[in-house]
Formats: sequence, C-alpha cells, structure tokens
Amino acid sequence: MKKLIILSTILLTGIVYVACSKHDAIYFADLPAEAQAFLLKYFPDNLVAKAEQHDEEPRYEVILDNGYEIDFYGDGRWQEIDSRHAILPAELIQGVLPEKIRNFLEQEYPLAGVSAIERSAAGYNIELAATPSIELYFDPVGNVMTDWGDD
Repeated sequence: MKKLIILSTILLTGIVYVACSKHDAIYFADLPAEAQAFLLKYFPDNLVAKAEQHDEEPRYEVILDNGYEIDFYGDGRWQEIDSRHAILPAELIQGVLPEKIRNFLEQEYPLAGVSAIERSAAGYNIELAATPSIELYFDPVGNVMTDWGDD
C-alpha cells in the first residue's frame, strides 16, 4: 500500500508539473512588444485580467477585464480575438481586417457586428454577432471561402 501511495504521489507531481509548464501565468510586461502595442492601441481602457504563456501555438493568451480573449503568436502578432458574443470595436475591425473583407461585411451584413476573428496562414475565420451565429471564411487576401482551411 505504501508503494502505491508513493507511486501515486510521484505520478501526480509529474502531471501537475507538466500542466504548469504548458500554461505559465505572466505579466503584461512579459508579452512580446508587438502584443503589448496591440493591446495598448485597441484596448487602452482595459486591464489585463489574466495572461498566460503556452508551449504550443498560440503562445500567449490574454483575457481582458471586459472578458475579451486575445491570443498571440510567439512573435506577438495577434491570432484570435474573441469578444464572447459582444461586438468588437469598429476601430479594431478597421485596423486588423483587410479592406476587401470589411467591404464584404458592410455590403452583405450591414447590421451584424463582428464578435470574433481568427487568422492563420489559411486566412480569416470571422464570427458575426447574430442569432443564429454566422461564421464566414476568407483567404488571406479577403476572398470568400466555403470552409476554413485551417493549417
């Protein structure tokens, strides 16, 4: 029985160590400069409620005091912006989406705001704040696609 308890303790310690090493809490100052600049530019009135560094992509996850979650690649470029069903600020949409996508959204969905944006080498995945939820897919230059060719 004693061996089982010792083995369980060692195993549990190893699991806790691995879990902690994959998601380390960090400070705003520990984020890459590009991620810091992004947050200061588009969310100057929001505080970082939580920031974590991950071993896998996305490398950084930031949750703001308004509930928005923003993921960043290791170099600080944004990967995903999720407002949790609220409408993202127009200044942010203007600053991060290609003009072709913005024009499409204004023309096809003039009353629906954007609630989440994800980008990768495959392009952009955009979720509109609508009921039911609408997801749109665009290639990197802004052409509409039928599905998300996530890499």
